[in-house]
Amino acid sequence: MVDLTRIKGLGRKTRLTRAKLFLLRLVEAYWPPLILLLIFANLALFGVLEQMSERAAAICTLLALVGGALLIWHGRGRYRHPTHLEALRALDTGSDLRPITGLTDRPADPAPAGQKLWSAHLLRLAKAAARLPVPSFAREWRAVDPYYARFALPVVLLAGCIYAGSDGPRRLLAALSPDYGVLVGADTIRVEAWITPPDYSRRPPVFLRDGLTEISVPAGSELTVRAQASSAPKLVIRGSDKRRRVAFEATPDGAYEVKAKLEATDTYVSVNWWGERASWALKASPDMPPIPRFESDPVLGENDTAAFAWAVNDDYGVERLELAMQLVTPQPAAPEDERRVPVELPGPSVREAKNDAALDMTRHPWAGLPVKVRLVATDGAGQEGASDVRTFTLPQKLFLQPLARATQEIRVETLREPRDYGLGGENYEAQVTAGSSNRLEYAPEGVQRAARMLEAVTFSPHKFFRDYGVYTGLTTAHGTLKAATSLDEARRVDGLLWAVALKAEYGSSADALAALLAAKRALEQALREGATEEEIARLTQAFRQAAENYLQAKLAEAAANGLPESAVEDGLDNEQTAGGGGPSFGQNSFEDMLNALEDLTETGASDQARQLLSDITSLLENLEFQQGNGQGEDGFALPNQDGSGEEGEASEEERELSENLEDLADALREQRELNDDTLEADRNARDRAETQRGGEAASSAEADALAEALAERQEAIAQLLEELAERQEGQAGGADEAGDENAAGGSGLDEEALENVLRAQRRATDALRDGQLSRAERNQALATDQLRDIAAGLANELDALRGEEDAQSNETDPFGREIGGANNSEDVTVPEQSERQRALDILE
Repeated sequence: MVDLTRIKGLGRKTRLTRAKLFLLRLVEAYWPPLILLLIFANLALFGVLEQMSERAAAICTLLALVGGALLIWHGRGRYRHPTHLEALRALDTGSDLRPITGLTDRPADPAPAGQKLWSAHLLRLAKAAARLPVPSFAREWRAVDPYYARFALPVVLLAGCIYAGSDGPRRLLAALSPDYGVLVGADTIRVEAWITPPDYSRRPPVFLRDGLTEISVPAGSELTVRAQASSAPKLVIRGSDKRRRVAFEATPDGAYEVKAKLEATDTYVSVNWWGERASWALKASPDMPPIPRFESDPVLGENDTAAFAWAVNDDYGVERLELAMQLVTPQPAAPEDERRVPVELPGPSVREAKNDAALDMTRHPWAGLPVKVRLVATDGAGQEGASDVRTFTLPQKLFLQPLARATQEIRVETLREPRDYGLGGENYEAQVTAGSSNRLEYAPEGVQRAARMLEAVTFSPHKFFRDYGVYTGLTTAHGTLKAATSLDEARRVDGLLWAVALKAEYGSSADALAALLAAKRALEQALREGATEEEIARLTQAFRQAAENYLQAKLAEAAANGLPESAVEDGLDNEQTAGGGGPSFGQNSFEDMLNALEDLTETGASDQARQLLSDITSLLENLEFQQGNGQGEDGFALPNQDGSGEEGEASEEERELSENLEDLADALREQRELNDDTLEADRNARDRAETQRGGEAASSAEADALAEALAERQEAIAQLLEELAERQEGQAGGADEAGDENAAGGSGLDEEALENVLRAQRRATDALRDGQLSRAERNQALATDQLRDIAAGLANELDALRGEEDAQSNETDPFGREIGGANNSEDVTVPEQSERQRALDILE
């Protein structure tokens, strides 16, 4: 027996023969499912299945897959795997010698004489085996595939791939995964879905249609899916990190409905019932916290308010804005205590807003204490955003009456106490249940201290109380603290004590006068000691309020004494002369005096401010109500010293001089302002010229427009002076015709000086139009100096005229004092309005 592996090429030919035999037997066993699947693939590639209805396509796919599976199962019984021996036998048939079989034979006679001949025989067989061809199995193939389908179907498949092109993989996948649900009626299911955004977003619902992608909705929106089907489908929600199923619930009308919250940023939602019936790709936009900020630091505003500018923005809208406060030096019993005060928003829900706030914090328990404040904004989702922290001292009500201040101290002592009753008291509950009157023993320290202060304040009321209403309020508050069993009950004295403090500060006319005098003394002391601007401004406002309260109290007393109802309603809104003939006193003149006082305190004119303060107080103290003559002329009047009730009216010459002086003061003020603006424009032009190359600046359109505007203002001032000169000529002519030698010969405006002013103004106008700002500024300064001289001369003439009239009159001055009497004013005069305005301009 010869080793066949030693024959060159026989092993390779044996493997090829076995492979052909394997393919033959594979086709012989599985040709039915192969032909079925090739036909199905060709139908898919050529788009035939896509043209069918969903039901027909599903049936075709189902038949192909099920039929193919059955045929493959049947083919497994017919398939015989080729062995190595079968491959050798098939290969051996390629020669009539059957060399492979012969090489396996043994000699019948192993005698040595025949060995040589046997060796030659084996060599001949080995050479024949090496020359054996690989069989083609043509006869077997003709028996298995007589129509050559093994060649035709692959060609058709290749043609289908070429025809489908890039759509080939998609068509094959679609053919292999049809909608089998249509076979059980899934194509009739109806799905409706909508998203309801949160209420705070104020967005309308979004109705979903199949195929919509990248739908952006606010986080926290509610998805509602409603389906009409024979059984409950499944809702599948796939987020970025998890996948969850939500079951539908039956509704009374026979449908199925489910609701789910959308929280993930990217969410894929699908409705599954025998396959995916509907799907949507959703994006849930996260709701960012609001961003509040201070536009300006909190400061002390008008009427003791906390004034600041704020801004806030949010993606959906801010529902609430608050000013959160914490004490700079917190109380040890409540170190984290925070109080919040609402800040009014311009609307119910604003996305972006800026505004100024003026909060009345005078009733706050921490009024007068330094606090750390921050703005806290809350959006519709309940998210809070906070600003940076600012430090500020809360404004407090300025009480000048000692009893009012004491009442306020008692009030805040109670409100600032953070601890509740019964802390450390073992028998507290038993004492409360038994109705003990000694509950203050279990009260916190602040409440006990407030009760002791009330006992001290209400001691000997007949000596220290003029208004028993105040005393009654304090004793009631003391009784409330004694009967309280909790901190909330003790804090009920807040409103009562606040009302008592206000009544103690602003009571009857006598009380109002006392408050007025107290406010005057406080302001005088601040002016003498050189207090800060803020303190002087507060005290000035307090004096103004005290003066107005006193006037209202006098008006109320006058009404009680018979003042007609119409006069009560009118108050002090006019400047009507009193029926008794006294000097007139009206609200307008009173407001002018108060405004003058504020101007003097702002400019630092302490002496003039104290003098005007004394005069206003004296005027109010001397104010009396007089009944008229039945002609509707009841009102307030200043008493006359002689009781005649007559006061001489200003002469015609005095009135004309006053009018001319007022017009001249207006022109002087406007000329000064124009002079300042021209000087600033000249300085800016020089700065621009220095920054440019060569030191020469080309005239720009902006500079020309500014110069033209200044020239027009200069012309307007000159026109005003020309009208004043024409009126002066008319007044002089009228005096001549009337034969009034004094009026005609009296001096008025200096015509020559006025003409010099007009010439300087005309030169200034021409210089402005030529762009020569420096020359215009010099002429404007000259006109300003000459106008000041004219105004000074006119004022001296008016003072002299008034002095002559006062010397001939025995009547009292506007403050009820005798002319020529004692003067406690220390020869201090109150500046005119134009001078006060000039001082304010310089100060600013």
